[in-house]
Amino acid sequence: MRVATAAAAGLAMAALVVGLGPQLIAASGLIGADGVYGETVFTLAIFVPLLVMAIVGGRLTGIATLNLGKRPGVTLAQGAAIGLGGLLLAVGYAAIAGTLVRGAGAPLSVASLVIGAVVVLVQVSAEEAYFRGWLQPLVATAWGMRIAVPVVAIGFALLHVAGGLRGPIELLNLFVGGLVFGILAARGAGLAGAIGAHLAWNGAEQLGFGLDPNPGIGGYGALVDYDLVGKALWGGSDAGLNASVAMTIGLLSLLVPLVLLSRRRPTQS
Repeated sequence: MRVATAAAAGLAMAALVVGLGPQLIAASGLIGADGVYGETVFTLAIFVPLLVMAIVGGRLTGIATLNLGKRPGVTLAQGAAIGLGGLLLAVGYAAIAGTLVRGAGAPLSVASLVIGAVVVLVQVSAEEAYFRGWLQPLVATAWGMRIAVPVVAIGFALLHVAGGLRGPIELLNLFVGGLVFGILAARGAGLAGAIGAHLAWNGAEQLGFGLDPNPGIGGYGALVDYDLVGKALWGGSDAGLNASVAMTIGLLSLLVPLVLLSRRRPTQS
């Protein structure tokens, strides 16, 4: 009961930050225009508090929230390769479906891309610290890691509903992504693998291919600019790749072998 109460309270606090944060930021007048400044202030104002909450929650419940696990450098690189591979599969399926087209692009700024990479790192680190660094080990102390991984993945997906997500495919993709990140954290006994996979996926999607937002390009720019147009089922909507079956296939291509490997070698308990 103590674990369930703490986990429920943690999800409720995160939902408040994600749900009310954008409104409070907009009302504060801190963001005056789009671009590097606006995206940086907005993202940090949401995810730095989430990271602090994860650390404080871990301290209060006896969880080492920022534990990177065994061989963090190697595990981080492996996770990054897994995340990038999954994204490339998703982009490839969108291309086969005929929804991937070249965008108008924008002048490339190395400085903006570097700032963007740091901001994405903060964002994914905060999410992973909160869910796979704190909540997942917390739930595992009561019910074991095999229960904790899917339960926290559900919470990870539902949190995005508070942030405005509505589509069922997008919700499914977040759940499957949460399973992938959760298994990586469990297998590596820490956050490094999950952060690597999450960072590679988000970073390549936003800063590599310019697929988020869709259509168009974010304030930080991208190495190349692609848009997804046409069939919404294959990414041709405002939600882009995140609400596409191309992303579902890419994530499942990661999840299935990870599950099979986990059955051969027990996950962290």
